[in-house]
Amino acid sequence: MFFSQDLPSRNFPGTVKLRLSALVVTATLFPALLVAQNPPQLTLLDPVPALLMGSMVTTNVNTLASKGRAVQGSSADGASEVVLRVPASSAGEQFTFTVINDQGQQSDSAAEDGGLAAIGSTSFTLSQLTVSAVSTSQGPMAFAIYGAPVDFPRPEGQDVNATDRFISLNVLAVDTGLSSSTQVTLLRPPLGLIHGLWGSPASWADFTPLITDPRFTIGIANYSQVIGGQIKTYKPSLPVWALSSVKSAQASSLGFAYNAPIVLQQLSAFVNQFKNGANAVGIPVAAVQVDIVAHGMGGDITRTFPMIKSFYGNTTFGLGGVHKMITIGTPHWGSPLAPHLLDNNNQCVRGVLATSGSLSFSSVTFKNGKTTTGGVGDLQGDGFGNGLSPALQALQNPIPHPLPTALIQGLESQSQLDGLDTSAVAASIRLLCSGDYLAQHLTSTGWPEVFNQESDSIVPALSEVAGLTDFTQVDGVIHSSSAELLGFGPPAELDAAGDIPAVVTNLLNTPVTNAVYVGLPQ
Repeated sequence: MFFSQDLPSRNFPGTVKLRLSALVVTATLFPALLVAQNPPQLTLLDPVPALLMGSMVTTNVNTLASKGRAVQGSSADGASEVVLRVPASSAGEQFTFTVINDQGQQSDSAAEDGGLAAIGSTSFTLSQLTVSAVSTSQGPMAFAIYGAPVDFPRPEGQDVNATDRFISLNVLAVDTGLSSSTQVTLLRPPLGLIHGLWGSPASWADFTPLITDPRFTIGIANYSQVIGGQIKTYKPSLPVWALSSVKSAQASSLGFAYNAPIVLQQLSAFVNQFKNGANAVGIPVAAVQVDIVAHGMGGDITRTFPMIKSFYGNTTFGLGGVHKMITIGTPHWGSPLAPHLLDNNNQCVRGVLATSGSLSFSSVTFKNGKTTTGGVGDLQGDGFGNGLSPALQALQNPIPHPLPTALIQGLESQSQLDGLDTSAVAASIRLLCSGDYLAQHLTSTGWPEVFNQESDSIVPALSEVAGLTDFTQVDGVIHSSSAELLGFGPPAELDAAGDIPAVVTNLLNTPVTNAVYVGLPQ
């Protein structure tokens, strides 16, 4: 191959010198012939952020040749991209990239296996692509982009029990016929859990078995920090005997606009950790988006993300940082409890809740002069789509990329309502706050009158599903453990006994393309 076939046979003493001379001459005058003997050497690169130009992978070949973070796979989030880099012997040399599925065949589904595109493209639908090498500051190289599958689970259900799955990228050097195959690990997107009004990370403590499921890499958002010491004034007022409770107020008692940036920043940090190896298989990968499971107001906070400028930033390729979302008992249309809690006629009940750490604010002014809305203030709505707070009205406005959302509707049972009639706590509230509307209705027959429809004890049924018809209904659950303290019977929506953790797991194993995921807002 190195012109040695015409040299003397090994029986002649000059053979070794002539072979070495031939190799030296060949390497000096025709280096491409030596390089061509090696199979293509493919490197997988995460383009975020070093290889970006705006919200796309750069077309600057010198940057592509010298930068980027080496990875071994990608999150299957439908947004992540991986730059493919192959050194060449000369500019113009052609390479054919092929996506091979886990059956060892050329892929016939970009949605399931991911797809290919040339540099400069944002559509990844090809399973095979031929490109030509170009001259770069690091020598001739060929480039392409691999785009991640739309989701980890595939419709056939073969990935239900999997932590990871694989495809391969075959690279053929067209001129020499030599090829190589590189395995690409596909992971479930990182999973973020977001608690609701008056909640904390501890709200998820009994959400088993999901929170300990090794198939998922889980991060729990926390916006429960104590902020009471920063508060100067607030509305509405509290009874004198409850005033001291304000100093213990948590951020989770404040509204969407205050908390959404905090949670989004935490999730962004979570994605970065996931990318750098803090994932189920401990390898560096490309990743852009998270899956979200949100309870109560946590769903409204997630829906507020698109109003934050950085959400559709370049590092998400302009697609946003959420892959898909599951909401549990989220008041998409608010709750009539909110305006009642803010009403002067329910000041006593408001005080009782405040003493237990659940403060009802319509607005708060901090000592630094800044003002923000309260969580209860933002959750005002009649549950039928009317009387929405400005914060909830804003969630109805169109966004560039609607959030694929699976809706879980929890409904209390009559037996759970009956607990109000025997609860000592409920009886005490009815006695202490006898003039308050909510206290008067804190009975098994009176409480449903607050909503004029079914509910999970806190959020009306229609509000939980934004008035839509594609949702998953779970009977026999109340909104939260704090409702249990008032006398409502268990289990709550985040209790293992309520079976919602299993429902959520099934939804996470359902492709985002399934009709159960509805784009919000509609």
